[in-house]
Amino acid sequence: MLFLLPGMGANHKMYSEYEPWNSLEETTFLDWPAYDGEKSLRNMAERIVREHGIKVEDSIGGSSLGGMVALEIYKILGNRKVVLIGSAVNKSEINPLLRTLSPLAEITPLKLIQVFTGKYDSNLSNMFTEADSEFIKSMCFAINDWQGYEGDQQDIIRIHGKKDMIIKCPEKCFEIADGGHLITMAHAGECVKYLANVKWV
Repeated sequence: MLFLLPGMGANHKMYSEYEPWNSLEETTFLDWPAYDGEKSLRNMAERIVREHGIKVEDSIGGSSLGGMVALEIYKILGNRKVVLIGSAVNKSEINPLLRTLSPLAEITPLKLIQVFTGKYDSNLSNMFTEADSEFIKSMCFAINDWQGYEGDQQDIIRIHGKKDMIIKCPEKCFEIADGGHLITMAHAGECVKYLANVKWV
């Protein structure tokens, strides 16, 4: 089974409402659990493993923040594969201006995404209206404290937009030339086509 986490403040709809994500076999699109005071990405990863019964033989991934938490799950379990979609392996890959501004309560991640991508998505906006503001603020601080992942990356699959201004495009990845940070939604077909050909074992 492949479990995919959404980006910060988003939910499973960032996959399920954009074809052809639902065509991926043995894939479950997760929501963030109701916030319960988690202060680190590790805390969130441990809770997700516990609540969804994720096992070592499963693969785990996510978009943006979801990918970072997926890496923490991988560090706990040693899953088969990790899928990072517009995500980072450490905070040095995240735009330093974004890291500086994100903990400020008056600046929401949605507004920051709009500034850095120059795009507005009504579905994403609706997701943010449903998101817990305390969860968002806590995860912004958690990213700043995140130690990242420094191990072997042979099990890490990276899909990235070359024009992503939030998290820089890594040297080794499946690159979407005209993609920005929202490739999960704006380039769903390309993401799914690539993942459909991955050897998961």
